[in-house]
Amino acid sequence: MWERIFCQRTTIRALREEEVIRLYHLKRESIVCLLQKIAPDITARVESQTTIPPMTKLLASLHMLTTGSFQTTAAQVGGISQPTFSAFLLKVLDAIIHLTPHDIRFPNTQQLQQETKQGFYQIAGFPHVLGAMDCTVVHIVLPLATKHLYRNHKHTHSINLQAIVDHCGIFTNILAKYLGSVHDAYIFRHSTINLQFQDGQYGNGLLIADQGYSIEPWVMTPCGNPTTEAEQAYNEGHRKTMNVVERTFGLLKSRFRCLAVTGGSLLYLPLLVCKIILVCAILHDICIGTSVPWDELVDVTSVEDDDNDALQEEGEQQNTAARLCRRQQIVLNVFM
Repeated sequence: MWERIFCQRTTIRALREEEVIRLYHLKRESIVCLLQKIAPDITARVESQTTIPPMTKLLASLHMLTTGSFQTTAAQVGGISQPTFSAFLLKVLDAIIHLTPHDIRFPNTQQLQQETKQGFYQIAGFPHVLGAMDCTVVHIVLPLATKHLYRNHKHTHSINLQAIVDHCGIFTNILAKYLGSVHDAYIFRHSTINLQFQDGQYGNGLLIADQGYSIEPWVMTPCGNPTTEAEQAYNEGHRKTMNVVERTFGLLKSRFRCLAVTGGSLLYLPLLVCKIILVCAILHDICIGTSVPWDELVDVTSVEDDDNDALQEEGEQQNTAARLCRRQQIVLNVFM
């Protein structure tokens, strides 16, 4: 009679804090806290000798996200089979996504808005900023029949991720559902956060963005052709302030290699890729909030996400005198 041999399940109990961070890019306390929040959604209803513990499911999923490895590798590290890993991965992702309203929030109180504006102002003297906004691409591999829909201006296939971050590099708003062929300005124009600014929910608050976006009374882009010292000073302040979102994208893809082109294109259906992106953003915010040390920043955005001149001109051409009015007021009143 054959004796069944069960693989040893992954745990962090015997690991030092440094090893936990190196393997999973989160602190032990954060992993335990995260598990407590999602355990009800990923725990098997009926337990048996073959039941996969919730901690094993979480750690195997984290390994896949942080290393960008194939499911087979993540499963082997977790002491489980690839089909088993595939069966629970979506449940783990969905359980973490349920935390989004609590973990990814735009400043929605007067105190938070004031703190955010002050934090941005201290970077380069740019006033009233509630967030720095930009898009980045996440590469995917698709069936030939649908590839053209996801082809971006770099002629690669991707999901176009739009995000807004605060002065600390924490994601406060994220949209991960658009095809790589969709322009940045279109994504923002059809976003809920844009409608909220239109409705005046954020007072005199501003978002700053690059020239791939059209200017609005609540969206400040750089001056296309600065001719005065004040416009040049404005552009310099804008550039330094925008740097926070560029660094955040680099840090996100450095921590979670599944999103970086150096980790290989994601071999999942677009809907699952969008969920992976959102989960990585949530985990990134946890890392920033708990001051997880990180010294492996790779500047992946400088290679992947530079908007070409045509896109920048498209955004600039949509600007009208009425839209330019507030930017000119900031140029004259703040940077003169």
